[in-house]
Amino acid sequence: MPDAGMPRRVGYCTNVHAGATLQAMLDNLRRWAPAIRDQLGDPGPLPIGLWLSRDALDEARPLGTTVLSDAFQAIGVEVFTLNGFPFGDFHGPIVKRAVYAPNWSQSDRLVYTLQLAGLLSELVPTGHAAGISTLPVAWGDITAEQVDTAAAHLRDAATWLSQLESKTGTCIHLDLEPEPGCLLQRSTDVVSFFENHLLAGGEEEMIRRHVRVCHDVCHAAVMFETQADVIATYDGAGIDIGKVQLSSAVQADGPLEGEVLADLREFAEPRWLHQTSVRTADGQVFHEDLPEALSSGNLAAPDCWRVHFHVPVHLDRLGHLSTTQADLLAAIELLAGRDTITDWEVETYAWGALPSRFNMDDLATGIAAELAWVRQHLERAV
Repeated sequence: MPDAGMPRRVGYCTNVHAGATLQAMLDNLRRWAPAIRDQLGDPGPLPIGLWLSRDALDEARPLGTTVLSDAFQAIGVEVFTLNGFPFGDFHGPIVKRAVYAPNWSQSDRLVYTLQLAGLLSELVPTGHAAGISTLPVAWGDITAEQVDTAAAHLRDAATWLSQLESKTGTCIHLDLEPEPGCLLQRSTDVVSFFENHLLAGGEEEMIRRHVRVCHDVCHAAVMFETQADVIATYDGAGIDIGKVQLSSAVQADGPLEGEVLADLREFAEPRWLHQTSVRTADGQVFHEDLPEALSSGNLAAPDCWRVHFHVPVHLDRLGHLSTTQADLLAAIELLAGRDTITDWEVETYAWGALPSRFNMDDLATGIAAELAWVRQHLERAV
């Protein structure tokens, strides 16, 4: 199995910070990272999962890795993984489906991701392994021909990463991140894509080493997949988890009325898609966005609603709503003992979109509380 014996790294993803330029990224880190580290009481650098937009990466590459490494050292952070999912401005006024563009059938996605990989290989210690989470191929309306092209691009990426490892000794892997509404939204979709597309052209060992899965706990919970089922599905197919994104979704138990409904409506914000699954007595109904679900769902039924809205992981309730924190605890319990899973990334990017009465802490205090909570439960589970 890959990467056994490497140190476990626990940090937060910087896509929580607005700003798609290199300067904005560095300014955000200077503002927040030292305060987070101080509240945690850590003597060393703070681990971060770095997000660089296409524009920020274009600005960073001509400077050389040394300039960036020196800046991170001065701030007191260390990069252990990259979030390569958002390509453009992730905090624009309206993002919605734009976050899935370009998809893996487009060459821009391949070029961007390999440039990220080259940068990451120089930011992490030589001989280490590190992952780049990436979108689950595309939003679900992709054509069969585009799926074939996307698979070819991912195989090309695996070949390039294998060559990079031969030159540098550093293994960079791409971690496909299943998400509700996308081509890969369940663990079984991932297995099907591997078996019918990625592995169809041979080079199985190389592809499995350099293309893995990013297990975002919130996403699986929204689809009502149990953590045990997801993990067993990957294990059964020989697909490695390259990164765990520690995240939690909103849950509302019907009937939706009064204060429960009022609280849920406050999460229907305009920037991101908030895919919603409703488990009913007859099965499961999927809605692309929360406003759509609220306008078409049966609010009076005793259904369970789960909403793709990344909420602070250390909270099990938000007003009259609950969270899927129990799923997160289950994932930690099942995976904490695996020394092949080294990258654990808190990805609560929606702190700034929380309804104001639920946003109880300043950002540094909130992220520090999340990291402390995760560390505590990881230590207990080992």
